[in-house]
Amino acid sequence: MAKVLVIESEAAVAQALSDALAQQGHQAVITSDGGEALKLAADRRPELIILCVELARGSGYSVCNKLKKDADLASVPLILTSSQATDET
Repeated sequence: MAKVLVIESEAAVAQALSDALAQQGHQAVITSDGGEALKLAADRRPELIILCVELARGSGYSVCNKLKKDADLASVPLILTSSQATDET
């Protein structure tokens, strides 16, 4: 069982991801707040992070940058998601 941190601003999407992960035997922790996500990542040490770039509070890109600069979290696999197609995504 892997611990997965899901950082997603849309509750329905976050719940769908959590349900899909649970069906595969994984444990998901959900947040929609970038600051809380950084604290949860430091406290819980997830084995995977799924991060939406469009967050209600904070930028997903900024959260990604901070996670990858943290020596304890830099090696954690991170998947960026987006609900919009842009040149950046």
